[in-house]
Amino acid sequence: MNKSATKPGTTLAPNLATKPTDRLVVEDLHLQYGDNPILKGVSMTLNPGEVVALLGASGSGKTTLLRSVAGLEQPSRGKIAIGGSMLFDSAAGIDMPVEKRNLGLVFQSYALWPHRTVFENVAYGLRLRDIPASEIEQRVTQALTNLGLGELAQRLPHQLSGGQQQRVAIARALVYNPPVVLMDEPLSNLDAKLREEARAWLRELIVRLHISALVVTHDQTEAMAMSDKILLLNFGKIEQQGTPEEMYNRPQTQFTAEFMGSNNHLPGKVAQVAEGRALLAGDGWRLWGAAHGPLAVGDAATGIIRLERTRIASGAGADCVKAELVTGMFLGDRKENLFKLGDLRLRCYGSVPGGSGECFLELPPEDLWVFPGNAAL
Repeated sequence: MNKSATKPGTTLAPNLATKPTDRLVVEDLHLQYGDNPILKGVSMTLNPGEVVALLGASGSGKTTLLRSVAGLEQPSRGKIAIGGSMLFDSAAGIDMPVEKRNLGLVFQSYALWPHRTVFENVAYGLRLRDIPASEIEQRVTQALTNLGLGELAQRLPHQLSGGQQQRVAIARALVYNPPVVLMDEPLSNLDAKLREEARAWLRELIVRLHISALVVTHDQTEAMAMSDKILLLNFGKIEQQGTPEEMYNRPQTQFTAEFMGSNNHLPGKVAQVAEGRALLAGDGWRLWGAAHGPLAVGDAATGIIRLERTRIASGAGADCVKAELVTGMFLGDRKENLFKLGDLRLRCYGSVPGGSGECFLELPPEDLWVFPGNAAL
């Protein structure tokens, strides 16, 4: 690492301890609490220098998967390996202890010792590994300097801001150059504005240090901003995985489409199917959309379209519906409008023509995804 770096944003050296063979592989992982299955055959790969975000709602299994990799949970079946080292193999009876897995851990609560200084908190893991005192001094000082904490080495955790405590937790995880860093909701304790700044800073740090990281989050924006790949979990199974762009722009299931982004939902029935498109009909409206899944005339279906792709049109059109303006909400960088279409409520961004009680909303067919099924019908 570059010891002259004194603050985030300075050029940092990559993690030279990470080797091309340090690939984290999880195969067919199962885990249950009593009769309640939590992980139902999860498989994934984390390549060196890659950041994978585990995304999902509460109870989806993302934290359990992270804790299983760390060795804090014991799966009932499957394998976990890094490079040539097997961390867990149910068939072979292998379950390597946490301290021998050589993984960096950043917890949601940061888990800092309140009575130890910043320096002592970061040095703790090295002392457990019987690293010589002179090397501990060098490595801790280097880690703190690179994370902009050099002048705070003798402070106690309660004397630091939330953002500074977060950096101490990260420094502690990185100080012994682990092949993989595991982060459980690393930004959740920060307020909204600081989270945005920390997200950008953490992504820069990960890229510059060539860190391999597995990050748990329930925040889709955080997952997209920080990761190279997203694994969306749904009740213990991977619903879809891919780059942030793929997850957002090309969802394979209705669950993925709804989980990613802010959306309008249009429940209706299929009136026509042709060349990969479906005509969705509701009370007083008919719209063409891209068919996702098997659809036949008369089937119940749901149309989903992102808010930013729903537009206020200048007049009537083939891909438009006439809706009544309910209210507008000023969000600073944009205005969000709420419209009423029969029993439906539609939202979109943009300026409404002055004095307009009714507007035409355009829903482009390529952006309106039609999925089978509609629980409301």
